Order: sequence, then C-alpha cells, then structure tokens
Amino acid sequence: MMLSRSTAKAAIGHGGGKSRLIPTTSTIIHRLKSSGCPVTGPILKKVPTLPFVGSMIPQHSGLPVFQMSRQYEFNSELRQKFGEFIHYGIPGFGVGLYGHMYTIFDPNEMAKVVRSEGAYPSGLIEKLWQWRRAMLESGSVLVSKKDSSSSDGETHDYGLFDKGEGWKRHRTFLQTGMLDPVAARGFLPGIVLAAESASSVAPLHSHNVNEYMNYTAFDMFCSFMFGKQVREAMMFGLYTLHALERN
Repeated sequence: MMLSRSTAKAAIGHGGGKSRLIPTTSTIIHRLKSSGCPVTGPILKKVPTLPFVGSMIPQHSGLPVFQMSRQYEFNSELRQKFGEFIHYGIPGFGVGLYGHMYTIFDPNEMAKVVRSEGAYPSGLIEKLWQWRRAMLESGSVLVSKKDSSSSDGETHDYGLFDKGEGWKRHRTFLQTGMLDPVAARGFLPGIVLAAESASSVAPLHSHNVNEYMNYTAFDMFCSFMFGKQVREAMMFGLYTLHALERN
C-alpha cells in the first residue's frame, strides 16, 4: 500500500485517540515509552532521498533497481530489505522536491489507514497527470470546470481521477452499479466466462504467473465494464504455446 505524505497516518498501534502523522521513528519510540505504552506495530524505516531523484539511485539509497517489468519483485525485495513500513522518495508519485511517500505491507496497518481516510481519500490515481491531461484535451465527460481554482491552481475536476466531492459523486454512482445484487446478476456471468477462458491456458504460464494474472484481470474487467470478451489471456497463452512449439 503506497501513501503520499498527506495520506499517511501513524502505522503504530494506538488506543482510542486519533492517529496523526509522526515525523521520526525515534520520536515514536520516545513518546510511547514515556507514556508507558508498549511499542507495537512495524517501525518506520527511512530510506535516504535526494532532491529531484528521490530514492531512485540504488547506490545512494540502497533501494532495489526499479524496472516496470519487475514491479512484483521490486516490492518483495523492498519489503525484505527495509521491513513493513517504509518512507522513501519516488518523484512524480510522491510529494515535494524529494517525492516523499510511504509504503505499508502489513494488512493490519493498512486497515488503520483506510479507516482514517475520511470521506475524501487521496491516492496515486490523482497523480496520473498524463491521463488527466489526455482526458481534458479529448473533452472527456468525466472532466468538469470548477467554479474557482483550487489551492494548487487546478481549474478542472477530473472525477474518478481526482479527489473531493467530484470523486465522491462518481465513485458512489459506480459503486451502486457494481455492488447492487440485481446489477451483479447481469455482469457476473461475463466475468465467470472470462475467468474460465483464461483458466484454460493457465498451465502454459507456470513461469510467468504475474504477467498471466494481469491479462486475466484485464479480461474480467473488460467483461464487466464493456460487456465484451476480449480473451487477451487466451491469446497470450496461444502465443506462448506457439513459441514453445517453435523452440
């Protein structure tokens, strides 16, 4: 679970009071010990960061090398090296000059963050400025002009790709259509069919399960969102089979 500085809450066990962002691990330990409370939950590990590049220079930060083709391995190595609760920098996704952000791997601590988000949570999707720009330039119906610019100078609301009241309105509308039992009876058969189609080629992907699952998830999503069976997982499986036969 990746969090920006504005969203990250203290991932330290607390009783009853409101959680708040705590600046350093030493401060956390000192306050808890002074109050007589036991130190529970994962301890924040701070990874070295630099302006503009954050923690993306492995020789300086110690972070694993990040490549789009190794996203799953990157997170696994990150957790093994730094633990369950990490503060580091990724420019473009994080906040400020250093790209500060937090990653939590412990599901119990994730639950605390989710419960503390409030009505208008903040997430990585609002950082996808390329998508937002494309939506604006293409005249997407999700984009609407604000009555007045926000504190960051933004003059448009991007619906599901934003935060605040506009995001809440779109999310509530979609949630009603996705979770209502009557609506679910209409799209679940298509999802099941997409999963069955993908399952037929599953044995071919024992060496690349993560990539296969991405195709499978895409097939099920398209079935739900567009009502179409695209069968990308099956095509990927057949392509793999032909490649194996050629070799």
